[in-house]
Amino acid sequence: MGSRRSMRTVKGLSAIGMTLVGALLLSAAPAAAQSTADKAGARAAADAGGDAFDAHRYAEAADLFERAERLVHAPPHLLWAARSHAMLGHLVEARELYLTLSREKLPSSAPRAFKDAQQNGEKELSDIEGRLPTVSVVVQGNSGGNTVRVVRNGETMPPELIGIPAPINPGQYSYQAFADDMQSSVSVVKLADGSHETVVLTLRTIPGAGKKKAPTAEQKSSGGVKGSLGDPPPSDAAEHGSGGRPYLYASLASFTVTAAGIGLGTYFMIGSTNSDKQASQLYVCNNTASCTPDDKSKINALQNDTTQKQALAITSYAVGGVGLAAGILFLVLDGKRSQVAENPRIVPQIGLNYVGMSGSF
Repeated sequence: MGSRRSMRTVKGLSAIGMTLVGALLLSAAPAAAQSTADKAGARAAADAGGDAFDAHRYAEAADLFERAERLVHAPPHLLWAARSHAMLGHLVEARELYLTLSREKLPSSAPRAFKDAQQNGEKELSDIEGRLPTVSVVVQGNSGGNTVRVVRNGETMPPELIGIPAPINPGQYSYQAFADDMQSSVSVVKLADGSHETVVLTLRTIPGAGKKKAPTAEQKSSGGVKGSLGDPPPSDAAEHGSGGRPYLYASLASFTVTAAGIGLGTYFMIGSTNSDKQASQLYVCNNTASCTPDDKSKINALQNDTTQKQALAITSYAVGGVGLAAGILFLVLDGKRSQVAENPRIVPQIGLNYVGMSGSF
Protein backbone atom coordinates (compact mmCIF):
# COMPACT_ATOMS: atom_id res chain seq x y z
CA MET A 1 0.00 0.00 0.00
CA GLY A 2 1.51 3.21 -1.24
CA SER A 3 0.76 5.33 1.79
CA ARG A 4 2.41 2.92 4.17
CA ARG A 5 5.47 2.52 1.98
CA SER A 6 5.96 6.27 1.87
CA MET A 7 5.49 6.79 5.60
CA ARG A 8 9.00 7.20 6.89
CA THR A 9 9.29 7.95 10.58
CA VAL A 10 8.99 11.55 11.62
CA LYS A 11 12.49 11.46 13.10
CA GLY A 12 13.70 10.12 9.76
CA LEU A 13 12.91 13.57 8.39
CA SER A 14 15.36 15.19 10.80
CA ALA A 15 16.96 17.18 7.97
CA ILE A 16 13.81 19.23 7.78
CA GLY A 17 12.20 17.70 10.95
CA MET A 18 9.21 18.94 12.81
CA THR A 19 11.24 21.40 14.84
CA LEU A 20 12.36 23.10 11.61
CA VAL A 21 8.80 23.01 10.31
CA GLY A 22 7.72 24.76 13.45
CA ALA A 23 10.35 27.40 12.93
CA LEU A 24 9.16 27.95 9.37
CA LEU A 25 5.73 28.72 10.77
CA LEU A 26 7.12 31.91 12.16
CA SER A 27 7.45 33.25 8.65
CA ALA A 28 4.38 31.51 7.22
CA ALA A 29 1.68 33.25 9.20
CA PRO A 30 1.02 36.92 9.81
CA ALA A 31 2.10 38.11 13.22
CA ALA A 32 -1.44 39.16 14.05
CA ALA A 33 -2.87 35.70 13.28
CA GLN A 34 -1.07 33.68 15.97
CA SER A 35 0.64 34.69 19.16
CA THR A 36 4.17 33.66 20.03
CA ALA A 37 2.69 31.26 22.62
CA ASP A 38 0.51 29.64 19.93
CA LYS A 39 3.50 29.09 17.67
CA ALA A 40 5.58 27.66 20.49
CA GLY A 41 2.70 25.40 21.51
CA ALA A 42 2.24 24.19 17.93
CA ARG A 43 5.93 23.29 17.69
CA ALA A 44 5.76 21.43 21.01
CA ALA A 45 2.63 19.51 19.98
CA ALA A 46 4.15 18.59 16.59
CA ASP A 47 7.39 17.38 18.21
CA ALA A 48 5.39 15.26 20.71
CA GLY A 49 3.28 13.93 17.84
CA GLY A 50 6.44 12.89 16.01
CA ASP A 51 7.67 10.99 19.07
CA ALA A 52 4.30 9.25 19.43
CA PHE A 53 4.23 8.28 15.73
CA ASP A 54 7.75 6.82 15.88
CA ALA A 55 6.67 4.81 18.95
CA HIS A 56 3.61 3.49 17.03
CA ARG A 57 1.21 5.31 19.36
CA TYR A 58 -0.87 6.42 16.42
CA ALA A 59 -3.98 7.55 18.30
CA GLU A 60 -1.87 9.83 20.46
CA ALA A 61 0.03 11.06 17.42
CA ALA A 62 -3.18 11.93 15.55
CA ASP A 63 -4.44 13.90 18.52
CA LEU A 64 -1.20 15.82 18.94
CA PHE A 65 -0.86 16.75 15.26
CA GLU A 66 -4.49 17.91 15.19
CA ARG A 67 -3.84 20.04 18.27
CA ALA A 68 -0.85 21.61 16.56
CA GLU A 69 -3.00 22.32 13.49
CA ARG A 70 -5.66 23.99 15.61
CA LEU A 71 -3.03 26.26 17.14
CA VAL A 72 -1.24 27.11 13.89
CA HIS A 73 -2.14 25.90 10.42
CA ALA A 74 0.64 24.10 8.55
CA PRO A 75 0.42 21.40 5.83
CA PRO A 76 2.86 19.05 7.69
CA HIS A 77 0.41 18.92 10.61
CA LEU A 78 -2.34 17.75 8.27
CA LEU A 79 -0.08 15.24 6.54
CA TRP A 80 1.08 13.51 9.71
CA ALA A 81 -2.38 13.60 11.30
CA ALA A 82 -3.72 11.89 8.15
CA ARG A 83 -0.95 9.29 8.27
CA SER A 84 -1.67 8.59 11.92
CA HIS A 85 -5.36 8.01 11.19
CA ALA A 86 -4.49 5.78 8.24
CA MET A 87 -2.31 3.60 10.48
CA LEU A 88 -5.29 3.25 12.86
CA GLY A 89 -7.60 2.18 10.02
CA HIS A 90 -9.51 5.46 10.25
CA LEU A 91 -9.63 5.82 6.51
CA VAL A 92 -12.56 8.23 6.44
CA GLU A 93 -10.80 10.66 8.77
CA ALA A 94 -7.49 10.25 6.90
CA ARG A 95 -9.16 10.92 3.55
CA GLU A 96 -10.76 14.15 4.77
CA LEU A 97 -7.41 15.42 6.05
CA TYR A 98 -5.66 14.49 2.79
CA LEU A 99 -8.40 16.29 0.81
CA THR A 100 -8.01 19.42 2.92
CA LEU A 101 -4.25 19.28 2.39
CA SER A 102 -4.40 18.71 -1.38
CA ARG A 103 -6.97 21.45 -2.01
CA GLU A 104 -4.99 24.21 -0.34
CA LYS A 105 -3.53 26.85 -2.65
CA LEU A 106 0.04 27.40 -1.49
CA PRO A 107 1.79 30.60 -2.48
CA SER A 108 5.03 30.37 -4.44
CA SER A 109 6.84 31.72 -1.38
CA ALA A 110 5.63 28.87 0.83
CA PRO A 111 8.37 26.92 2.68
CA ARG A 112 9.73 23.84 0.95
CA ALA A 113 8.46 21.67 3.81
CA PHE A 114 4.89 22.86 3.12
CA LYS A 115 5.16 22.05 -0.60
CA ASP A 116 6.65 18.62 0.09
CA ALA A 117 3.86 17.84 2.58
CA GLN A 118 1.22 18.72 -0.01
CA GLN A 119 2.85 16.66 -2.76
CA ASN A 120 3.17 13.61 -0.50
CA GLY A 121 -0.42 14.05 0.65
CA GLU A 122 -1.72 14.06 -2.95
CA LYS A 123 0.11 10.79 -3.67
CA GLU A 124 -1.11 9.12 -0.51
CA LEU A 125 -4.70 10.29 -1.05
CA SER A 126 -5.11 8.04 -4.10
CA ASP A 127 -4.01 5.04 -2.05
CA ILE A 128 -6.48 5.86 0.73
CA GLU A 129 -9.34 6.25 -1.75
CA GLY A 130 -8.52 2.81 -3.17
CA ARG A 131 -8.66 1.27 0.29
CA LEU A 132 -11.81 3.07 1.53
CA PRO A 133 -14.85 0.73 1.84
CA THR A 134 -18.39 1.87 1.05
CA VAL A 135 -21.81 0.62 2.19
CA SER A 136 -25.14 1.30 0.55
CA VAL A 137 -28.14 0.71 2.86
CA VAL A 138 -31.37 -0.15 1.04
CA VAL A 139 -34.65 -0.31 2.99
CA GLN A 140 -37.55 -2.34 1.56
CA GLY A 141 -41.14 -2.93 2.66
CA ASN A 142 -42.04 0.64 3.62
CA SER A 143 -45.18 0.76 1.49
CA GLY A 144 -46.95 3.09 3.93
CA GLY A 145 -44.41 5.85 3.52
CA ASN A 146 -43.53 5.87 7.21
CA THR A 147 -40.42 7.63 8.46
CA VAL A 148 -37.57 5.14 8.41
CA ARG A 149 -34.77 5.07 10.96
CA VAL A 150 -31.64 2.98 10.38
CA VAL A 151 -29.43 2.07 13.32
CA ARG A 152 -25.78 1.18 12.77
CA ASN A 153 -23.90 -0.38 15.68
CA GLY A 154 -26.52 1.00 18.06
CA GLU A 155 -26.43 4.57 16.72
CA THR A 156 -28.93 6.16 14.36
CA MET A 157 -27.54 6.92 10.90
CA PRO A 158 -28.24 10.27 9.26
CA PRO A 159 -31.27 9.63 7.02
CA GLU A 160 -29.46 11.38 4.17
CA LEU A 161 -27.04 8.42 3.96
CA ILE A 162 -29.77 5.85 3.30
CA GLY A 163 -29.64 4.58 -0.26
CA ILE A 164 -26.24 6.00 -1.23
CA PRO A 165 -22.80 4.30 -1.18
CA ALA A 166 -21.36 6.03 1.89
CA PRO A 167 -17.66 5.72 2.76
CA ILE A 168 -16.93 3.99 6.05
CA ASN A 169 -13.94 2.66 7.96
CA PRO A 170 -13.06 -1.05 7.70
CA GLY A 171 -14.60 -3.23 10.40
CA GLN A 172 -17.75 -5.11 11.39
CA TYR A 173 -21.10 -3.34 11.48
CA SER A 174 -24.66 -4.30 12.35
CA TYR A 175 -27.65 -2.61 10.69
CA GLN A 176 -31.37 -2.59 11.51
CA ALA A 177 -34.24 -0.49 10.17
CA PHE A 178 -37.31 0.75 12.07
CA ALA A 179 -40.58 2.42 11.09
CA ASP A 180 -44.02 2.79 12.67
CA ASP A 181 -44.99 -0.69 13.99
CA MET A 182 -42.33 -2.19 11.71
CA GLN A 183 -38.74 -3.29 11.93
CA SER A 184 -36.22 -5.35 9.99
CA SER A 185 -34.01 -8.15 11.18
CA VAL A 186 -30.41 -7.31 12.10
CA SER A 187 -27.94 -7.50 9.23
CA VAL A 188 -24.22 -7.83 10.03
CA VAL A 189 -21.52 -7.03 7.49
CA LYS A 190 -17.72 -7.16 7.78
CA LEU A 191 -15.92 -4.63 5.61
CA ALA A 192 -12.35 -5.10 4.45
CA ASP A 193 -10.16 -2.52 2.72
CA GLY A 194 -11.58 -1.61 -0.67
CA SER A 195 -14.83 -3.59 -0.25
CA HIS A 196 -18.16 -2.23 -1.50
CA GLU A 197 -21.26 -3.75 0.06
CA THR A 198 -25.02 -3.28 -0.18
CA VAL A 199 -27.09 -3.99 2.93
CA VAL A 200 -30.76 -4.75 2.24
CA LEU A 201 -33.10 -4.26 5.21
CA THR A 202 -36.67 -5.51 4.76
CA LEU A 203 -39.27 -3.99 7.08
CA ARG A 204 -41.91 -6.31 8.52
CA THR A 205 -44.82 -5.58 10.83
CA ILE A 206 -44.01 -6.22 14.48
CA PRO A 207 -46.32 -9.01 15.78
CA GLY A 208 -49.00 -7.55 18.04
CA ALA A 209 -48.27 -3.95 17.11
CA GLY A 210 -51.11 -1.58 16.33
CA LYS A 211 -53.80 -3.54 18.19
CA LYS A 212 -54.62 -0.61 20.45
CA LYS A 213 -56.34 1.91 18.24
CA ALA A 214 -56.96 5.53 19.09
CA PRO A 215 -60.61 6.46 19.77
CA THR A 216 -62.58 7.51 16.72
CA ALA A 217 -64.06 10.98 16.31
CA GLU A 218 -67.52 9.53 17.02
CA GLN A 219 -66.30 7.99 20.27
CA LYS A 220 -64.66 11.24 21.32
CA SER A 221 -67.80 13.27 20.54
CA SER A 222 -69.94 11.10 22.84
CA GLY A 223 -68.36 12.93 25.77
CA GLY A 224 -68.18 9.71 27.74
CA VAL A 225 -65.59 9.32 30.43
CA LYS A 226 -64.32 5.84 31.10
CA GLY A 227 -66.55 4.29 33.71
CA SER A 228 -69.38 6.86 33.33
CA LEU A 229 -72.95 6.27 32.13
CA GLY A 230 -72.01 7.76 28.75
CA ASP A 231 -69.77 4.82 27.89
CA PRO A 232 -70.98 1.42 26.72
CA PRO A 233 -70.75 -1.19 29.46
CA PRO A 234 -67.87 -3.63 29.10
CA SER A 235 -68.73 -6.70 27.13
CA ASP A 236 -68.60 -10.18 28.54
CA ALA A 237 -65.87 -11.02 26.09
CA ALA A 238 -63.64 -8.32 27.55
CA GLU A 239 -64.55 -9.30 31.10
CA HIS A 240 -64.03 -13.00 30.61
CA GLY A 241 -60.99 -12.47 28.43
CA SER A 242 -59.07 -10.79 31.25
CA GLY A 243 -56.55 -12.82 33.18
CA GLY A 244 -57.05 -14.39 36.62
CA ARG A 245 -60.12 -15.86 38.37
CA PRO A 246 -61.60 -13.11 40.55
CA TYR A 247 -64.72 -15.08 41.50
CA LEU A 248 -62.63 -17.98 42.74
CA TYR A 249 -60.49 -15.63 44.83
CA ALA A 250 -63.64 -13.98 46.25
CA SER A 251 -65.06 -17.43 47.06
CA LEU A 252 -61.92 -18.40 48.95
CA ALA A 253 -62.01 -15.12 50.87
CA SER A 254 -65.67 -15.70 51.76
CA PHE A 255 -64.98 -19.20 53.04
CA THR A 256 -62.17 -17.74 55.14
CA VAL A 257 -64.69 -15.35 56.69
CA THR A 258 -67.00 -18.33 57.29
CA ALA A 259 -64.30 -20.24 59.14
CA ALA A 260 -63.42 -17.20 61.22
CA GLY A 261 -67.10 -16.59 62.09
CA ILE A 262 -67.67 -20.17 63.15
CA GLY A 263 -64.45 -20.17 65.19
CA LEU A 264 -65.29 -16.94 67.01
CA GLY A 265 -68.91 -18.02 67.53
CA THR A 266 -67.81 -21.28 69.10
CA TYR A 267 -65.32 -19.47 71.30
CA PHE A 268 -67.90 -17.01 72.59
CA MET A 269 -70.51 -19.78 73.04
CA ILE A 270 -68.14 -21.83 75.17
CA GLY A 271 -67.31 -18.71 77.18
CA SER A 272 -70.98 -17.95 77.76
CA THR A 273 -71.62 -21.52 78.91
CA ASN A 274 -68.79 -21.33 81.42
CA SER A 275 -70.04 -18.00 82.78
CA ASP A 276 -73.55 -19.41 83.05
CA LYS A 277 -72.32 -22.43 85.02
CA GLN A 278 -70.44 -20.23 87.43
CA ALA A 279 -73.50 -18.01 87.91
CA SER A 280 -75.69 -21.05 88.52
CA GLN A 281 -73.33 -22.35 91.20
CA LEU A 282 -73.39 -19.01 93.02
CA TYR A 283 -77.16 -18.67 92.57
CA VAL A 284 -77.76 -21.56 95.03
CA CYS A 285 -76.85 -19.26 97.89
CA ASN A 286 -79.42 -16.76 96.62
CA ASN A 287 -82.14 -19.39 96.98
CA THR A 288 -81.12 -20.10 100.57
CA ALA A 289 -80.83 -16.40 101.42
CA SER A 290 -77.24 -16.97 102.39
CA CYS A 291 -75.70 -14.86 99.63
CA THR A 292 -73.60 -11.92 100.64
CA PRO A 293 -73.78 -8.63 98.69
CA ASP A 294 -70.44 -9.57 97.12
CA ASP A 295 -71.87 -12.93 95.96
CA LYS A 296 -74.89 -11.17 94.42
CA SER A 297 -72.57 -8.76 92.61
CA LYS A 298 -70.57 -11.68 91.15
CA ILE A 299 -73.78 -13.42 90.06
CA ASN A 300 -74.96 -10.30 88.22
CA ALA A 301 -71.55 -9.87 86.53
CA LEU A 302 -71.48 -13.49 85.37
CA GLN A 303 -75.03 -13.27 84.03
CA ASN A 304 -74.14 -10.09 82.09
CA ASP A 305 -70.99 -11.75 80.73
CA THR A 306 -73.04 -14.76 79.65
CA THR A 307 -75.52 -12.52 77.83
CA GLN A 308 -72.75 -10.56 76.02
CA LYS A 309 -70.89 -13.69 74.94
CA GLN A 310 -74.09 -15.27 73.67
CA ALA A 311 -74.77 -12.13 71.60
CA LEU A 312 -71.23 -12.18 70.20
CA ALA A 313 -71.53 -15.87 69.40
CA ILE A 314 -74.78 -15.32 67.52
CA THR A 315 -73.26 -12.39 65.59
CA SER A 316 -70.16 -14.45 64.69
CA TYR A 317 -72.31 -17.36 63.49
CA ALA A 318 -74.38 -14.92 61.40
CA VAL A 319 -71.24 -13.47 59.78
CA GLY A 320 -69.99 -16.99 59.12
CA GLY A 321 -73.32 -17.84 57.50
CA VAL A 322 -73.15 -14.81 55.22
CA GLY A 323 -69.58 -15.75 54.27
CA LEU A 324 -70.68 -19.29 53.49
CA ALA A 325 -73.51 -18.08 51.26
CA ALA A 326 -71.20 -15.62 49.49
CA GLY A 327 -68.53 -18.28 49.03
CA ILE A 328 -70.99 -20.65 47.42
CA LEU A 329 -72.31 -17.87 45.16
CA PHE A 330 -68.83 -16.83 44.00
CA LEU A 331 -67.90 -20.46 43.44
CA VAL A 332 -70.92 -20.91 41.16
CA LEU A 333 -70.09 -17.70 39.28
CA ASP A 334 -66.51 -18.89 38.80
CA GLY A 335 -67.76 -22.12 37.31
CA LYS A 336 -70.01 -20.24 34.91
CA ARG A 337 -67.19 -17.84 34.00
CA SER A 338 -64.91 -20.69 32.99
CA GLN A 339 -67.63 -22.03 30.68
CA VAL A 340 -68.46 -18.73 28.98
CA ALA A 341 -66.53 -19.62 25.85
CA GLU A 342 -68.56 -22.83 25.52
CA ASN A 343 -71.93 -21.20 26.23
CA PRO A 344 -72.61 -18.37 23.75
CA ARG A 345 -75.07 -15.80 24.92
CA ILE A 346 -76.26 -12.30 24.08
CA VAL A 347 -77.09 -9.71 26.73
CA PRO A 348 -78.75 -6.32 26.06
CA GLN A 349 -76.72 -3.32 27.28
CA ILE A 350 -78.50 -0.02 27.98
CA GLY A 351 -76.87 3.18 29.20
CA LEU A 352 -77.57 6.90 29.22
CA ASN A 353 -75.98 7.45 25.80
CA TYR A 354 -75.71 3.87 24.69
CA VAL A 355 -78.03 1.09 23.56
CA GLY A 356 -76.61 -2.12 22.24
CA MET A 357 -75.92 -5.79 22.86
CA SER A 358 -72.94 -7.76 24.01
CA GLY A 359 -72.20 -11.38 24.50
CA SER A 360 -69.75 -14.21 24.18
CA PHE A 361 -69.55 -16.72 21.38
